[in-house]
Amino acid sequence: MDKILVTGGSGFIGSFLTKELVKRGKDVRVFDNYSRGTINNLKNVNAEIVKGDICNKKDVQKATKDIDTIFHFAAIQGTQNFYKKPDQVLKINLEGTLNISESAASSGVNRLIFSSSSEAYGIPNSFPTHENSPLMVPDIKNPRYSYGASKIAGESICLNYGKIYGIKIGIVRYHNVYGPMMGYDHVIPQFIIRILNNEKFTIQGDGSQTRCFCYVSDAVDGTLRTATNQNAIGEIFNIGTQDEIKIIEVAKHLLQISGSSQKIIAVGSPEGETSRRVPDLSKAKKMLDYKPRISLINGLKTTFNWYKTDAINKKNN
Repeated sequence: MDKILVTGGSGFIGSFLTKELVKRGKDVRVFDNYSRGTINNLKNVNAEIVKGDICNKKDVQKATKDIDTIFHFAAIQGTQNFYKKPDQVLKINLEGTLNISESAASSGVNRLIFSSSSEAYGIPNSFPTHENSPLMVPDIKNPRYSYGASKIAGESICLNYGKIYGIKIGIVRYHNVYGPMMGYDHVIPQFIIRILNNEKFTIQGDGSQTRCFCYVSDAVDGTLRTATNQNAIGEIFNIGTQDEIKIIEVAKHLLQISGSSQKIIAVGSPEGETSRRVPDLSKAKKMLDYKPRISLINGLKTTFNWYKTDAINKKNN
């Protein structure tokens, strides 16, 4: 990898990836409009920062000039956004991926890594879920699936542009990545904020839904392994862990970490939520030697402490 572009590089996973690339001595350009991320996530990071709109072709063409490898992370995500603004989810995720793919082709980009998601599986029909499992939109009328649909289409865009224009494509399907600086649109930071603000601690459904949470540094490791392994060209990898846990148990862990005695209150689940997500990591382990290292407890402690410190800083400012 020579000159590297990270779209959405001020966002959650993008900023951690940018920092790791710079740490490894890479020449990195970040392209973002800060609609979801923040420049503060890249404070004191030796990277070129280019502000622009992923839906503006001229901005994207400028950002991809002289680039060898692209990590495409610019997108709208977060469950609340899927329901509240599916139009923006579809527009930005699809138009942005088309613009990046077209500019990669015209600029002679060598490699493109696309950030996909377990949401592309919709409601999986087998567990653990392998990369060859069907991708689906269970209910086209439900705005919840706007994000999953955008990722399915995004994968197709990248793979087909790659074949036609000779771009080396790699796709990573992230499974419930968490950690510091991930914003407030996801379950773990929402739980933490309820604890810190001593709010009513609600949980969707009865909390029996299961997920496999992956700490952000492990997600970045899997991403970089995908980008640097020649055998990974044209391949798709689940990135996450196989440590399945009930959501209610995650809530209990956070309450214990904080020392809070708040009671958990069950509320209704939004329509379309899958009850279980468990990735099959055998392909990533075999081809990439991918081995997640951060335990859930240690990751939750680090994440909780970051949000606690951030809340104190905001209060003092």
